[in-house]
Amino acid sequence: MPDTGRLLNLAKEMISANSENPPGYEKDVAAILKDHLESEGLSCRSVGSSERPNLIFSTNDDAVGPLVIHGHMDTVPAGNLDQWSHDPFKAEVVDGRLYGRGACDMKGPLAALAETMILYSEKNYDVPLVLLCTSDEESGCSGAEVVADSGFLKGVKYGVCAEPTGLDVLVGEKGMLWTKVAAHGKAAHGSRPGEGRNAILLCQRALDVLTQHDYHSEPNDLLGQMTINIGMIQGGVKINVVPDYCEASIDMRTVAGQTVESIMDEMNQVLADAGMDESISIEYVHGKPAVITPDDALIVRIAQDVVASVTGARNPLTAATYGTDCSVLQPRINILNVICGPGSIEQAHQPDEYIQISQLEDAVNVYLTIAERVLQEKSP
Repeated sequence: MPDTGRLLNLAKEMISANSENPPGYEKDVAAILKDHLESEGLSCRSVGSSERPNLIFSTNDDAVGPLVIHGHMDTVPAGNLDQWSHDPFKAEVVDGRLYGRGACDMKGPLAALAETMILYSEKNYDVPLVLLCTSDEESGCSGAEVVADSGFLKGVKYGVCAEPTGLDVLVGEKGMLWTKVAAHGKAAHGSRPGEGRNAILLCQRALDVLTQHDYHSEPNDLLGQMTINIGMIQGGVKINVVPDYCEASIDMRTVAGQTVESIMDEMNQVLADAGMDESISIEYVHGKPAVITPDDALIVRIAQDVVASVTGARNPLTAATYGTDCSVLQPRINILNVICGPGSIEQAHQPDEYIQISQLEDAVNVYLTIAERVLQEKSP
């Protein structure tokens, strides 16, 4: 059984350490985790910069085993503090809920993972359990990329990502492609628009054709359909000047059968077919692939059974619409992941973010039992 006081104190301490991203400063949270787990006899390896470290904990002297449990240390900004009725960095407990920025996404889940490591280590298993805590997940998973490049997780077969799912088991996630669409026009006086070429109007036309195009994909019930969102647009210098430049940022969430290269090729072809390829350019900003773990994989079967035994619920397998570090760990290191964490994704990135303390306790029991079941399956 988890030590609820120890679990809650760690979660509160991490929430009180501001790690908003941007700007990105996970150092204080990393120090809290390192002190907490090293004091319990666990080893810690730091990968990456000292200001934005990624931590790899092991129950057996830096060794790795078949399973890694993982989460991230950064949070999105708290935003407008007037919208909060609880201070985002005071980690208040009210009516069985822990409030604060990162309570569910994902310092509360990180505390549950840390408690799992302590309980597992107390049983003195020969097979190590590994905990990965990453930086910069919220802005592109660059921390997970650093860990993948390090090779320290080579040989790990399975992963459990503790992003908030209400402890439902998710077996994949949509991919992501961020692009910048730039329109190049000609400046002129606002009173003589016919002498210029309005880049804002050009950009608007380009966005219309790009967002209305039916991009090629493969049917997949879990991932569903591709989504497109125009997140930012800016152009012009003054109201009485015909703008010669405008740019927009597009967020695409990709599905099966789509790659960064294939979507970029289609976007450029769409512009060419519309006769806009000379005035419009598309710049790649960031991308990650969609990932799916087969539903007959060992980690999926174990996770479903364990969640059902702890919570009494066995819900249908689904996939995440949002991105996680699985999009790096799965294709780069061949780690088959499930996403299963306490808290609701509806609370993530919101004012008055909270997590139920009882679900944190359930999460520890889920993670510990999954680790023990993987250990049993992998033992001769």
